[in-house]
Amino acid sequence: MNIYIDFDGTLFDTNRFYNDFLLLCEKYNVNKKDIIKPKGLFNLDNLALQLKIKYNLNNSFIKETNKLYNPSYLYKDSISFLKKYYKKYNLNILTFGDYEYQLKKINCCKFKKYFKRIIITEDKTKEDIDYKNSIFIDNSPKDLKKLMSVGATNLIRIKHDDDPYSKESSLSDINEYFALNDIDML
Repeated sequence: MNIYIDFDGTLFDTNRFYNDFLLLCEKYNVNKKDIIKPKGLFNLDNLALQLKIKYNLNNSFIKETNKLYNPSYLYKDSISFLKKYYKKYNLNILTFGDYEYQLKKINCCKFKKYFKRIIITEDKTKEDIDYKNSIFIDNSPKDLKKLMSVGATNLIRIKHDDDPYSKESSLSDINEYFALNDIDML
């Protein structure tokens, strides 16, 4: 059985990661108006480089940005969940985003040994996946609805308290949990 697990907001506390970047920008007196997430694919390294140039910042800004890439942003139950299931199931990451940026965050977590595949995509519904016979774990109601539209029926939503998506309405026919370790798949 294949299990596809989202990365941002499911395994990795992206909100806290980005907020720490905003604090770093504040330390370097970067105006909040200039910290704009582009529509579409986001890459923190590209944004940091743009801010470095605009504010004529020294290389320490980029070095400190790079220090943010570390496994401390994994949710506290991510590793224990992966350890529990990686020998029983084919665990895979299925995540949306800029390939280089997502891969850098995934690599900093040092947990690739738990996964058969890492899929970084611009559309989770257009991959070579058996959607009907796989399990999907995600925090985004929008992504879960899209997965349903391509035949996925085994869907699990994670609602971490500090995740902005947790405030969105519940979805019918989808099991919801507040932590990965609350999931019991046998």
